[in-house]
Amino acid sequence: MHPHNMAIEVWCEETWGERPVRISDWANHDDIVQVLIRLSSSVLIADFLLDSDGKLNIQQHLHIPLETWNPGSIQGLRTSEGKTRFQHRRQSIYLSSELRVPEWGAALLEEWLLSMRSAVNRPKDRTQRINEIKRLKLSIERNLESASLTKVADEATSLDGQLDRINNRLAN
Repeated sequence: MHPHNMAIEVWCEETWGERPVRISDWANHDDIVQVLIRLSSSVLIADFLLDSDGKLNIQQHLHIPLETWNPGSIQGLRTSEGKTRFQHRRQSIYLSSELRVPEWGAALLEEWLLSMRSAVNRPKDRTQRINEIKRLKLSIERNLESASLTKVADEATSLDGQLDRINNRLAN
């Protein structure tokens, strides 16, 4: 386990309300910690700065939710200044270019998001399908029962009987 993973997990819980599924190092040197983070339904690119007390402080991050992602929409490019720019739609983040090539990071993020999307669309097993059908059947039965005209007809007959008895009492 990376020495900063615990601090990154705490930051994710405080900021995003969940623990990361996976943390992958992008760069870790001097006072810079840059990571790619997989959450349950999104990915993050985060740039942390290590202060003199050894505490991580977030400098910048790029959040890519599964709902806004399309395959191929994450771009990783090396800039003329020697940095790596990751871009998704109109948002971008600049990271160090010392250890990895931009294509590796973009491919990893795309792979994570693709696996999330396939998990959402994955066919259910037989038991899950049967239980879903049973729940649907029960719901339909309840709706039909509440919409049934036989209950209404029985109620109308009962009310007619009560009216007849009341009329007979009043007539006497």
